Amino acid sequence: MEMIRLRTPQGQEKKLAKLLVDAAHDVMGEPGLEEARVYTNASFHSDLALSIAWDTDATQRQGSRVGLSIAQTLSSYGLVEHSIWSEQGDWKKL
Repeated sequence: MEMIRLRTPQGQEKKLAKLLVDAAHDVMGEPGLEEARVYTNASFHSDLALSIAWDTDATQRQGSRVGLSIAQTLSSYGLVEHSIWSEQGDWKKL
């Protein structure tokens, strides 16, 4: 899973949330994509995040082409953190 977090100045939340929703919509149809979701921080509405879940055999340690492109685009709007997560278990089976 890729998590792309954006911390932006207040006042741009709605515009950037729409940008993230559009980005999530644009990645639909990418091979191996399971889901893409947009989040806002419950306490700081200027903190936004996009999670992209992949069903692939190998983890791309630097991130997918799509994730890297989105992170690069978002970097002009504020501070971006792009991290890659690997599933270690299903809570339903633990």
